Amino acid sequence: MFAAKVVRFLVLVLLAVALTIPLEANAQTEQRSVLTTEMLRERTANLIQKEGRDTIDLSNLIIDLTDSESELDRQFYTEINNAIGGAGKPINLNFDSSLIRGDFQLDRLGIASYLGEGALSSLFSAAEQEQIARYYPFKPEITKQIPQTNIFRGSLYLNEAVFTGKVDGSNSLFLQPVTAREATFQQGVSLTKAIFGKAVDFSQTVFAQNLDLSQSHFFASAKFKQVKFQGIAEFARSQFEETAEFERTKFQQLANFGRCIFMGSANFRDDIYRDRPIFAKSKFFSALMFNNSTFERAITLRDIYTNSLIDLQDVHLLDRMDFSNAFFTPTAKINASGLAFDAAEAKITGQPGAIGQLLQVDRLKGNKNVLRNLIRNFRSLEQVADANAIEYQQEQLRAAQLSDRLFKLPWQRVFTWTWVGLIPQWLGLNLLLLLGDYGTNINSIFGIGVITTAFFSLLFWLVDRYRPKISQPVIPTRYEICVMSVSYLSLTAFGTINILLTTDRPWLTLIAVVVFLIPLPLTLIWLIYQRGRYHQLLNTTYFVQNGQYREFRLLLGRLPVIPSFPFFRDRYAPILWDKRWNWLNYYDFSLNNMFKLGFNDIRLRDRHLPGLISFLVWYQWCLGVLYVVLLLWTLSRTIPGLNLLLYF
Repeated sequence: MFAAKVVRFLVLVLLAVALTIPLEANAQTEQRSVLTTEMLRERTANLIQKEGRDTIDLSNLIIDLTDSESELDRQFYTEINNAIGGAGKPINLNFDSSLIRGDFQLDRLGIASYLGEGALSSLFSAAEQEQIARYYPFKPEITKQIPQTNIFRGSLYLNEAVFTGKVDGSNSLFLQPVTAREATFQQGVSLTKAIFGKAVDFSQTVFAQNLDLSQSHFFASAKFKQVKFQGIAEFARSQFEETAEFERTKFQQLANFGRCIFMGSANFRDDIYRDRPIFAKSKFFSALMFNNSTFERAITLRDIYTNSLIDLQDVHLLDRMDFSNAFFTPTAKINASGLAFDAAEAKITGQPGAIGQLLQVDRLKGNKNVLRNLIRNFRSLEQVADANAIEYQQEQLRAAQLSDRLFKLPWQRVFTWTWVGLIPQWLGLNLLLLLGDYGTNINSIFGIGVITTAFFSLLFWLVDRYRPKISQPVIPTRYEICVMSVSYLSLTAFGTINILLTTDRPWLTLIAVVVFLIPLPLTLIWLIYQRGRYHQLLNTTYFVQNGQYREFRLLLGRLPVIPSFPFFRDRYAPILWDKRWNWLNYYDFSLNNMFKLGFNDIRLRDRHLPGLISFLVWYQWCLGVLYVVLLLWTLSRTIPGLNLLLYF
């Protein structure tokens, strides 16, 4: 009985130990065999079928190429090339799950051939020769020597293979797919000037040392998903005709993608960059995606060309992201939703006045810190225009959020005090956005001021110089009518064109201006002419001038009506109707009311003044006060160093 208990205990212990052994992700492969010369000849002579094509099966082997004097090393490349060259059709090479010791000279495999016109080996079919010609267009006018390259007609399989030495496949052409999923390269890999005609898949591969794929050309999709680049990843001057997949990849050292061309989308989502990534002078003709990637060192995107989206959503930035001298087409933009500045050194730099217009977020909720960080980023760089562009976008999103709360609520929640309180906020914010882009567009503000000044100048001139229904009608001269009409139309056209060219919603801005200018003033003008003669001094101008001053002055505290005290009244004399330059007085008065600037102290008389005319003047004066506040606020936000009204 005691022995039975001991046996049972040992069984339980062995079972527990067995359960603690980690299971492999994939099914355990059979034990690797050591490749010998005889086995090599047998495998090259007896081909297997893989994906419908004859294949040299060198999978799950230990291939020792460490001794260059060994018989295997001398025969390895020769036997494989003899089998490939003598078949008359493409043959695949399968090194799946093999362990290759020593340097692997991939450029010695395949068919070495010259690439000049008519120089291709007769081993290639007409379709293959046409394919090669597409990859290597022959240009006799610039080609002095006929180049030679190593051509792989069949597919190359390196899945789960382990290479202990260097791998050199430079200047090679792969007509069929290259697959190296979960492979391990313990030393450097050189594939410079390689051309891949079909799909390339290096997913989950480990490059323990440097990888050099510079000046390579990928004519089909290139997958480098979940790759670990422990050395330098060199892709400079390479070209990707279709999608380039670098998703969930780790770059421990420099990642150089300088001067690359990406015709398809470039997917760098969920990547980790421990060292600098360089994309300087690269061209992106489709989306460039860095979603949820982490940049621990500075990323260089200088001089890039892009006509599509650069997606920085949820990116973690710990150093500088440089967009200096980058060229963005009108269709290009940068999605900065969720972008996190995770270090004091984190910054985004780019062309002043342009980079801020390109950065966009999709909603205000969840992006308040993003917008705040971007504003601080550009203000610290003294790029005021870019900071204002981000703040303008922030307020646009806030207005959209208020609009949703106002108009998308259930009916039972409408007309509550909370809902009613949102209305003035929404209206005020939208007015600030339309009238000067929330204090960021001085050109638009100036255009609005010119239109308003010219409009009221015309109204003041009209009520003062045109009074037909009296015993001695007051009618302006033909010259004065022409000058006033031409000047008004010119100034209005100038202000309108300025708004059309400088705002992103010009027609809404013009509608907002019309709402303030047209209804009330024109109603007052109509009432004035409807009443006719109803006061004294109808044959005399309504405007008087203080002859003591004739200089350009700031008139912020001046009111539009003269003082009633007789001592001050004696200083003012009526403006001169009989002078050819009299029409300028109305512009001067309107300029005083609107901009609070003027050349002469022109005001309304205080005796026998119709209330409707006084109301019209005071209406413009009130608009002028609001306008000056908006103008000073805009100036303080658009001129570096002028922070009079800027609270940040």
